[in-house]
Amino acid sequence: MSQAQLILFDKRNQPLKEYIVAVTASDGLDIKGVQLVASPAKGEKALLSAGLRIPPLEQFDYNTKKIAHTALDQLIIAEDEVVSCEEFIQRASEDETVRAALTRSMNKAQLAIEALISEFTQSEVIPLIKENRNDALFKLKQHDKDLKGKRVLCLDIEATDISTNPEADVIQISICDLDGKEILNQLINPGYDIPENEKHNISTEMVQEAPLFAQCWDEIHKVLLEADIILAYSTESDFAYLQNSANKKMLEFELDYNKWLDVAELSKELVGAMRWHSERMYWFWKTPKLTVAYEKVLGQPFPGDAHDALADARATAELMLAMLKLGRNSQINEKKPSPTEKKAVSNNLFAQAFANAKRK
Repeated sequence: MSQAQLILFDKRNQPLKEYIVAVTASDGLDIKGVQLVASPAKGEKALLSAGLRIPPLEQFDYNTKKIAHTALDQLIIAEDEVVSCEEFIQRASEDETVRAALTRSMNKAQLAIEALISEFTQSEVIPLIKENRNDALFKLKQHDKDLKGKRVLCLDIEATDISTNPEADVIQISICDLDGKEILNQLINPGYDIPENEKHNISTEMVQEAPLFAQCWDEIHKVLLEADIILAYSTESDFAYLQNSANKKMLEFELDYNKWLDVAELSKELVGAMRWHSERMYWFWKTPKLTVAYEKVLGQPFPGDAHDALADARATAELMLAMLKLGRNSQINEKKPSPTEKKAVSNNLFAQAFANAKRK
């Protein structure tokens, strides 16, 4: 009988860092220093070795067994070639006796991988991420109640440059209702050739017959004023585009930013990745792109053109509805303030940052 077996070698020489766990929670990790080896017998040269790819922990609800099973099924050999464990065994040897022995050791290999994965799933980073997701769901549950019976419009803008440039001009503005019904979709001529820009697909030729901003502002302004709530994916930039454009043309501007609700902020709290700022020493949450947030929350490909204002407005509305449904169906209740406790002082910068993040 062959003595071949799968052996997990862990050659990491330092403890697992919290920021690595945070990355793995959202993105997964090709873990360095760890290899699964198909060994013919103790002391003999390995038949084949593979790196270990840990899938996104959050995708599997931090279930150690499921994560380990998936990791065992996506082994990395050669130049980033990913194979299942069965394929790995087939490539390791043509000897059926050896293959059978390697197959029998799969359960033992999975247990070893589970022990490694548990270092990640038991990290103190995980409760912080979970707590943030719960807070996001509670906030969405409240928004679901507050938006009932309100006239909610969703807006998206394409412009000649980023919103922080006061010279940027709006070249498309699209507005739909929460069900995706088009309310307004207007191309705008900035009065000059549109510079090349990866943010949109609008050319100078496309806006030649379009009105100037001043010629269509009254209608846009009126539609937005009639809304109870305006949704946008990054309200700060879209509001700035409109305000700057109106001010430059000395046009009436009565929009109230307090009526705007940022879907990007809500999606960041619900599905954004947690990261550690090493220079400033604090945890933060990355705002996902609209396409990424849409695909994570709805579990389906982003529809249409991601560089078209109307497509983005409709996708933002659909994303918001999906998040509101998650909040509505969640069993999350408002957290009751805990009694004040005397907390031990820690010199660990990560621990201090955790405490600060929780207080926020």
